[in-house]
Amino acid sequence: MFENLNFSLSSLCVQPAQRDELATLYTVVDQRWHQKFDRLSLLVTVRDQGTLVAAGLVHDSIVAPTSSMNAVELGCMAVRADYRRLGIRQHVTSLRLAHALRSGKTPISVIDSQNPASWAFYERSELWQRERSFEHEGRLKFIYRATEAAWQWAADLPQASADQVAIQLPGAAQPVPSLALPSIPPVHRFAAQFGSEDPASAVPVM
Repeated sequence: MFENLNFSLSSLCVQPAQRDELATLYTVVDQRWHQKFDRLSLLVTVRDQGTLVAAGLVHDSIVAPTSSMNAVELGCMAVRADYRRLGIRQHVTSLRLAHALRSGKTPISVIDSQNPASWAFYERSELWQRERSFEHEGRLKFIYRATEAAWQWAADLPQASADQVAIQLPGAAQPVPSLALPSIPPVHRFAAQFGSEDPASAVPVM
């Protein structure tokens, strides 16, 4: 049904009109949400024939009690309900992880304990390890930090050779251009599991 999706990467400030469009993907749009967008270093958006269907950030507005002094967070991941289980979340996460590692930062991800599909994936992935758990507003959360294997994975990725590259989802008939980063190949458990265990509903995270 969904053949070709366009993945776009930007480090530019999000303008009000674009922010309003992005807000339609999220169940909670509050001050904390705006703080993350104010402090982004990368915004990944996914469109199907112009319609926004998913987004995710890398930002440095860290409030989780991580021990990493140079941490950036992979946050604000959202996928429209009718586009889930297509591997979109996996692609967006791969692009964000590569960006964070190549910038010399330590990537972290904060997962709500009520999102079992996500934390189960992080527990099994060789690219992530649990740093610690903590409570926020009465909810148990887990902080995951990129491992040494993640740094090696990023170092082995091909460098961008042109301004545009193609990223193709399973079932796509033709590749669609996307910007900035090279196509990122599947990585062991990282690629296969995240697409198959994409949670059916969004759970707010830090």
